[in-house]
This record gives sequence, structure tokens and C-alpha cells, in this order.
Amino acid sequence: MPGRVIGMYVALRARLLQRRRIRWFLVEARRRVYAIWAVWGRLIGFCPCCSVRSIQEAPAMVESAADSGTRAPAAQPIKSLEELSDRTLLLSPKHEFLKSSVPLTVNFRSKRPQLLVCHDFKGGYQEDKWVQGKEGMEGYVLWHWHLVDVFVYFSHSLVTIPPPGWINAAHKHGVPVLGTFITEWAHGASVCRSLLASAEICCMYASRLAELAFEFGFDGWLINIENEVDMKDLPRLHLFVQHLRQCMQSQSPNPLVIWYDAVTEEGRLDWQNCLNEKNRFFFGDSDGLFTNYSWSEYMAESSANVAGERAPEVYMGVDVFGRNTFGGGGWNCNKALKVARKAKVSAALFAPGWVFETNQPPSFEVAQTRWWKTIQDCWPVGRFSPMRLPFFTDFNRGCGARVSVEGNVVSTQPWFNLSCQNMQPILKVTAQPQNSLEVNMSHEAAYGGGSCLRISGSEDTLGLVLLYESYVPVKGNRFHVSHSVLELDNLNICLALHVQMDSSRFLVLLADEEAFIDVPPNLQSCVVKRSEPISESSGMWLVRKHILELGACTITQIHAAVYSHELDVQKLMSLFEDNDNQITSKLSTQENNFLNKVLLGHLRISTEPEHDRDLPKIVFEGCQSEWTQLSETSKSVSLTLRWGLLQSHVSNGNCQWVQYHVYVTKDEDSRGSSSVSRSDPEFLGVAVSQAFVVQDLLVPNSCNTLNFHVQAHCACGLPGVLSPACSVDVSRSTHQDWGSGSDPSQLLLSEHAV
Repeated sequence: MPGRVIGMYVALRARLLQRRRIRWFLVEARRRVYAIWAVWGRLIGFCPCCSVRSIQEAPAMVESAADSGTRAPAAQPIKSLEELSDRTLLLSPKHEFLKSSVPLTVNFRSKRPQLLVCHDFKGGYQEDKWVQGKEGMEGYVLWHWHLVDVFVYFSHSLVTIPPPGWINAAHKHGVPVLGTFITEWAHGASVCRSLLASAEICCMYASRLAELAFEFGFDGWLINIENEVDMKDLPRLHLFVQHLRQCMQSQSPNPLVIWYDAVTEEGRLDWQNCLNEKNRFFFGDSDGLFTNYSWSEYMAESSANVAGERAPEVYMGVDVFGRNTFGGGGWNCNKALKVARKAKVSAALFAPGWVFETNQPPSFEVAQTRWWKTIQDCWPVGRFSPMRLPFFTDFNRGCGARVSVEGNVVSTQPWFNLSCQNMQPILKVTAQPQNSLEVNMSHEAAYGGGSCLRISGSEDTLGLVLLYESYVPVKGNRFHVSHSVLELDNLNICLALHVQMDSSRFLVLLADEEAFIDVPPNLQSCVVKRSEPISESSGMWLVRKHILELGACTITQIHAAVYSHELDVQKLMSLFEDNDNQITSKLSTQENNFLNKVLLGHLRISTEPEHDRDLPKIVFEGCQSEWTQLSETSKSVSLTLRWGLLQSHVSNGNCQWVQYHVYVTKDEDSRGSSSVSRSDPEFLGVAVSQAFVVQDLLVPNSCNTLNFHVQAHCACGLPGVLSPACSVDVSRSTHQDWGSGSDPSQLLLSEHAV
């Protein structure tokens, strides 16, 4: 028997050696063939890299280009304490791409009960991770921001850094965003031992977390220690939370550090599901407690009693997936919220992406709206949006079937980019006759971005669509309002602003000069028909501009007034006065059945005229490009564009430049003649930082120059001019002498400024 085993081993060993010799022979043969081919290529004057390596090993070259930094930037978590202490992410080239561009300007601290939303969508970092967006419209989007007070981005990695798209979208709505620091189970216990090894070490890690929040522009942390902690380390755990809070307060006026209910004062992993003596010291270290989900009505009341004046800082956890949660989750989350509201504590909805993940019928948009309506019915809106001027929205949700700029389509490719989301409307409808008006979001057209509001009605309808509950003080004697409409059928629309001036309140209708309006003598002052100019066209859209000279006032509501044929102002005013009793939400559950519809494209309110703004002066910097030969007729290039503004560029209305659209044109020889033809500008994408990664751009061999352009867009939705070209000489990518060590892909971009 032993001899037989030895024989089998010898035979197997011989077979392996034979395979190894064959593999070595093939590798050596390929190496020699390529060396001969390279020498021959230099002798006859062409590049063997282009003709062999670039064609036959294109996937490998693409991967190489990605490794060198030209891969589309993506948000990512930090997975180890070593990465956190070494500041690995902050020192990496992708650091500049992960910064948010929209600051949180609203003071969000409040003594009322708050609604916290904890993201946790499929473990985090899905379609939302792509900083420059991605192709296709699929992705989880949130648009009921008027109900959200705090947004937490969650994953099960050690340090979860919110992608900039979520930060930008939330900040536009005045909502603070928190990252997550989490340790779990046995591995988490080991991490905590390292984290809490000494007072100096735990303070260092707390400082690193605060630095990340400051650098990337979010507003605080959810601390989730979900493992046993040694008793001797508990004082340093308290120090860690306290020092993090202190560091955050030194960098931000209103930071948030929230503690999750898992570890007790004895260091045990023992979820309390409420605020009590076992976790109240951690509550004292932080700005709030996020409880576990298995609580009872009594626990909500007792938490309020223990918290006292800080009762709104206790967030009763509600798992939307219904995992051992009070009320059962899903469509019954409102049961838990009602109990929390009654106890005068806050609530935390965990994983509202349940609607998307479980494919709730009939569609995501309809199911999402229905689900959030159940939340709104038991958790009333407690804050206003917008709250300052200038105000702009194009109703963009952060995805679309095309890209439009001021009514003109610049790209027909579907896309997803949360940084492009603008302030979302409330969409409440009051109509006569009842149920004669519906409103929903539409991707069939767009004035800006990828969507608009579609309002559908019957042949004889009159109604108001509440767009925003606002509190916008207007200082000075006048302000400017513009909006765009696309009237497709016998349905008309005009804006209606509810204005408060001193002790009086009234509705102001912004009507078109040619509109048919029945205005009683006592309501003449409520209708503004003078426009500036009367109207102008932008693509298919009609843009209406008004100047209002009301004096100092406050805009408290923004409506769209919708009517068929002629607008009866008396009836509309009666409808507005009674809307508290009649107001309902209407969203069609299928392709709407009304024949008449009108599209609302954008809305802008500003104290400054649209033309009265500074233009950014853009200067391009150098970059490195990577070329891949795809075929005999085309190649692709990946590169990183970078630019800067020579000085701070802000309009007189304090409107920041927060977004950049990137385009390219391609110069080609015209059939061998000396003339050059230039393609139309091709839209490449949106950047929120002053850098953009161009990945795998297809370049025909007939192209000799790539011209990149950048167009800055300000927060009030107005684009600057297209910058002069930043040119790349494509012919240098086929440089003959690649074997000498010079790399023709090292291309410097020329500098241009507006």
C-alpha cells in the first residue's frame, strides 16, 4: 500500500513538472516573439504597442488606466483603523472628488421632535457612489425631504463616509447629514481594544473622524458600538465620544454626534430599546440617542421622562423592514411614529429604501409617495423650505432620460446623479371640481436637468398645487420671479405667491399678459400681469418673468394655479382660503387619464436680475492621459481635467458657483484638405469639484484635436458662458518612439480663461 501511494505521488509530480515546462515554454516564446516584433516595428516606423498590445490586450490597458487614477471617482468607506489614522483617503488623489459642494446654511437645531432617516440601502455605496453620476436612471432616490430632519448614511464598514451626492441633495433642503462609525461582534471588540488602547489614541481617532466630516462637508456622526467592551476601556469610550463632539463643535456651529443604543454602562452588548440608567451616560456624552427597535409604548414614555427637556433628542428606532420592530414596519411604520409623537420624543426610520428593495407595487414612484404620505399624516411638517433668496429649482430628482440646460437638450443619454437634485416640491392639490387635477413628476421633457412637473386636468377645472411651504424674507422694494411652462393642451398655469406683509396676508397671482382672467375690482391688486419681458422662448419652453414691487415682505407659500379656459380669481381665492379642509395629495397610479396637461419646468426667485451676475474666470491645468487603441479606425482616451477660478466668483445675490458641466468638441481633417471640421459640443457630465475624470472617450483616428470646455452653473440655476477650449493634440498619442522611455500620453493641456 505505501508503495502504491508513493508511485501515485511520483506520477502526479511528473505531470505537474511537465505542465510547468510547457507553461514556461509558451511564456518564453511569447516574450521572444514580442521582442522581435518590437524591434521590427521601430525599424519600419510604427508603434508595436499600438498594433499588438493595444489591440490584443485592451482590457488590461483599461485596467492599467484605472489604476493610474483615470477611473471614474467613486465614494468608499474606510475599513480599518490603520486607514483612518494614516489619513489614507484624505491623502489619496480621489480626495478632491469626494467633497460636497453645497454647504448647510440653515440652523437645523430645534426643540421639537425630529424625524431621522437612516439610509442603509443594500449595504450602501450602490449607484450613489459614483461621484460624477452613472449611465441609466436606476437608483434609489429620496424626494420627501420636507419631512426629514436628519439624514444618516449607513453601512457596515468601520467608517461610512456619505457620498457627496447625498450631502449635496440633503443640504439643498436644509437637512444635516451624518456618517457612521461602527464596530460589530468579535471583530468589533478587537477594533475597540485598539481604538481605546490609551487616552491619546482614542482622542486621535476622534480627531480623525471630525477631520473627515470637515473635509468632505457633512455634519456629524452616528456612533454604533455593537460589541462587548472591556470594563477597563469604558472611561476611554466615553472620552472618545466626548472628544469627537468637542472637535465637531470647534469646526461646525451645529454638529451632531448621536449614540446608538447597544452597549451599556457595564460594557455589555445589551440593547435597552429606550433611554434608561444603563445608557443615559452615553446620552449625556452625545447630542442624541438612537434606540434599538424592539420598544413598547411604555418605553417611549419612560424615555421622555428620563430625558426631561432633552426628550426630542431621543430617537425611537423604527426598522422599515419590520425586523422585530414596534408596529411591524413596512406600511405600518406610522403606528410607531404616532406613539413616539404622543410621547414627545423623536423617531428614527431605518432603511426606508425598503420600498425600492422589495419592489412595492405598482411602481417605485407611486409606492414611495404613498408610503411617505402615511408618514406625513402622522408626523406633520415642522420646518420650511426654502428659507432664503436666491431660490431656484428645476424639479430635478437626480436622474433623467436626457439632460437639458435652459430648455435645450444637451444629451439624450439616461443618467443618475444625486448631486443634480434640486429642491423638491411638496405637491398637494386643491381643486374644483374635486379629483379633477393630478400632479406628478415627469421625465418626458425638462427645462433643466432631467425632469419637470406634469399637471393634468379635466376640461373644466380650477385648482391650486402647493409647491413649497416657505419662509423667505424679502428685503428691499422689489424682487424678480421667473418660471417656464410648456402648455400642451387646454390647460393653463400661473404662479401664486402667498405673501405676508406686516399683519396682513394675501395671494399674488403672476399671470401672463395674454391670459384670460376675470378679476373683480376688489382683487385687482392681487394680480401682477406686467412682465420683464412679457415672455421669451427657450427651446420648447415659454419663460415668463415678473418684477414684483411689494416692499419688505415674507413669502410663506408658493403655488401653481391651474385653470381651463378662463381664470376666475374670485373662485380661486375662495379655494385658497378653504384649502386647509380640502387639501389632498393626488398622484396618478398609471398613465394619467386626463386629456389636458401642462408642464412646469423651473422656478426662480431672486432680488437680482438674471443678467446681473459675475462670470467665472476659468483656468485649466495640466493632466495625464491614457490611450487605448481599439481598432484600426478608433481609440479611446481617459484623462483627468482640472481647472481653477482666478478669484472668488459670486453674484450680487450671493449665488455660489456650485456645479460645472463638461463638454468636448473634436476637430477632424476634412478629407485630406487643409480645412478642419469641428463637431458639436458633446456633453460629458457634471462635476461638483473643479476636476472631472474623462473615462474611455471614443476618439476616431480622423480626429486630430480634442477641445474640452467647462460651463459653470450657480446655485440659482444660471449657467455661465462656455469656456474657451482646453485642447489636447491627439496626433501625439501615436508618437513613434515609445521605446525610448518618453511617454506620449503625458499631454499638457493649454491654459485658457474666460
